[in-house]
Amino acid sequence: MLSKVLPKSERGLAQPAIFPSIGEPPAGPVQTKIPSNADADLSARVQDLERRLQIERKEAFTAGLAEGEEKSRAELQPVLERLNRSVAETVTARSEMRRRAELDAVRLALLIARRVLHRELSVDEGALAAVARVAFDRLTRSESYRVVVHPRFAASVTGALPAGRSAQIRVDPDPGCDPGTLIIHTAEGTVDASIDAQLDEISRGLADRLV
Repeated sequence: MLSKVLPKSERGLAQPAIFPSIGEPPAGPVQTKIPSNADADLSARVQDLERRLQIERKEAFTAGLAEGEEKSRAELQPVLERLNRSVAETVTARSEMRRRAELDAVRLALLIARRVLHRELSVDEGALAAVARVAFDRLTRSESYRVVVHPRFAASVTGALPAGRSAQIRVDPDPGCDPGTLIIHTAEGTVDASIDAQLDEISRGLADRLV
């Protein structure tokens, strides 16, 4: 806008300046109305962000759980391996201890039997006769036999000869052999039916079963 100073003679020609009326400013904050379409878009974006946040939280939880389980397995694996070895060693040790105990029991029983039989032989001259009868029953029909025994048992063994075969079997006393000796020589070979030999055979058979 331009303005100038009028002389006193022209003041009556001056027009008063009229300014447009400006209303009072509204009280409080200015409310800007957002179109309804913008509201829907904003709500959709918020919901999408919340959904993504939930998915990321779930994935993070699942990944953390899997990592924790993997770490736990890695830490427990050596412990489990040591435990398995300990169990296997314990089972093996128990089996070995049981086997040794059984072998010791067999040896002890045979030792007791050996002593009992030798004591029986020392007081009873007929104790070897029963062993001789069993041995003679198992022999084949050879032409002749020669039976080696201790002189103390020659009479009882002779009395145990099978009926009708006394001419085929000759009892040969040997003072140098043990009291429980009973060795039978045949044409097919030699049969050792001595007390100690039979106990040794029993011991080997039981030991083979226990091994």
